[in-house]
Amino acid sequence: MMYMLKALLVDDEIASIRSLQILLNQFCPQVEVIGIARSVDEALEQVVKLKPELIFLDIEMPNGTGFDFLERCTNCNFDIIFITAHNNYAIRAFKYSAIDYILKPIEIDELTKAVEKVYELKKNNFNSQNKYSALFDNLKEIIPQKLVVAANGEYVYVDLREVLFFEVSDEKVLIHLENGSKLRVDETINAMEESLIERDFYRVNHNILVNIQKVQKIIKTGNGSVILVDGTLLTLNPLKKDDLITRLIEKNIHYT
Repeated sequence: MMYMLKALLVDDEIASIRSLQILLNQFCPQVEVIGIARSVDEALEQVVKLKPELIFLDIEMPNGTGFDFLERCTNCNFDIIFITAHNNYAIRAFKYSAIDYILKPIEIDELTKAVEKVYELKKNNFNSQNKYSALFDNLKEIIPQKLVVAANGEYVYVDLREVLFFEVSDEKVLIHLENGSKLRVDETINAMEESLIERDFYRVNHNILVNIQKVQKIIKTGNGSVILVDGTLLTLNPLKKDDLITRLIEKNIHYT
């Protein structure tokens, strides 16, 4: 028998709820809609009463936002797929916090991908709660600082300002932090590079993605190397030497 995700739909527009119900019935057979709510207060009541595993949560509602609901919910033992009509300021925070979201009008492919992701996490008893703590922190920042990653069956977050570099390690990624600690995460270096494309991280060689804010010195002789603020010596791909120097100059990062 197929494992069914018990879902609550939260949206102030009844037409949107009905439309989502139709799409879920047709394209997401692993989802069972157990209730609906049209306000933050009603959603809070339904969570206590129905104990959903997944909530489809509209961001903008007349008497409070989806974030208000999340902030007031004291026991978030569920996953959330946010739904929004606008590609607004929250989207960047969602991406850094590993939060699933769908833009209105809902596209079937986006809906099925988001549902399948949550479904697999639930089947494997994956703990998602740290995502929401990181989300609130990221929403307060102009540029999100917390990056949520998967590690050892749960989501954890790291402060990007404390990261020295990411390193390939046994087909996973090892995060080296400025305090000397390391965290092995279930990601690929390519995925990390893509998610941080707008941040100050640079692929100095095939296996290393470095925080250029932590670069202290570039050794230009020989093949080239990078020395970080903690003294770590990293190999620099000779073909990337000039490009890295250009990036440092553009960011007004001082190095020797």
